[in-house]
Amino acid sequence: MSTADRQWIEDVLVRTYIRLAAEPSHRVMGESLIGAEAVVRLAEQAMTAGDRRDVDAASEDTRAYLDAVSESIAYLISKWYSTNAEPNRTAMSQATGETLQTVRTIPNLIEALKAHLDSALAPALVRLEQSMSEAPGAPPEPEPERIVFQLDSSYSPLANDAELNELVSAAAVAVLEDRPAHIGVSLPSLDEDVKRVGDTVLAAQLKRERQIKAQRLQLALSAFFSPQVETAWASTYLRVVSARVRVVRAILAERETTHAKLDVWRTMPPRISAPIWLTPDEVHAVVESVKLNRWDQLRGGAGWRAADELPRSVILEKVMPSILVELVRGQITNDEHWPADFLFLPSWHIGQG
Repeated sequence: MSTADRQWIEDVLVRTYIRLAAEPSHRVMGESLIGAEAVVRLAEQAMTAGDRRDVDAASEDTRAYLDAVSESIAYLISKWYSTNAEPNRTAMSQATGETLQTVRTIPNLIEALKAHLDSALAPALVRLEQSMSEAPGAPPEPEPERIVFQLDSSYSPLANDAELNELVSAAAVAVLEDRPAHIGVSLPSLDEDVKRVGDTVLAAQLKRERQIKAQRLQLALSAFFSPQVETAWASTYLRVVSARVRVVRAILAERETTHAKLDVWRTMPPRISAPIWLTPDEVHAVVESVKLNRWDQLRGGAGWRAADELPRSVILEKVMPSILVELVRGQITNDEHWPADFLFLPSWHIGQG
């Protein structure tokens, strides 16, 4: 997990616990008497919908770090309320009789919490202590730059051409300069769009479907703006901003599933299929590019022709988006250090579908 992801998670938790502490009902007081797990559950409820979506879309390692740090903070809050006299009296008066009765029935609560801390939370606490005790004068970690692609109801960019170029450039430069960046996708008109449906259940289903698709697009864009893409594709195909913009537009566009199908697949692990569909003009260009006479000659199977032999326009607008989408679908990109070799186009076979 990168330093940028770690900083982002800590920022989310700081905002969440501040929001929880400011609640007029002060639920955290009573829950602290039960234990850290109860405080963690409250924090999960206090997290904003936007933060929750981003967390759900994050890698497994990032979510595990959030859980560990949140449990550490919750343990410290619970311990403070239970061991300091004045906060303890306030919390006791705030808690309900039923909650207090539940606490009394939990055997060996303190020992259980201590064992849990020793086995699971100690490493997270060590990292927190190290980050909080940095040498005076040490420059703080830069906050991740948030680059958000706003989309309309059909998932087309709301930005005009110049604005989209700026967004793509900013994301690419951040990767090239090794600066932390968080790629986001938002649907500003989503609530208004689903209201027009009328039926509340159908509207809720539609909203969820669009949010899920937006998360998938966000993951695909994050995979595109990555060191792996810079290693495998940039020097050959992405030297100018306009080429990167073409890939971004293609990722956001609905994948075409008509016309002529061209299979694109790997026979080495991870064995992934990323088919594309070509227009008649693209079919003609492909036949010329791979130096064959007819389309049906692309039936040679694995090893006959490879994706790097395709026309540049097909690679940018069809092959790259399809490969990235399928790598995301296969959860290959969940690991921040996924191998750039998976993008090596000569390792992707092509053949008539």
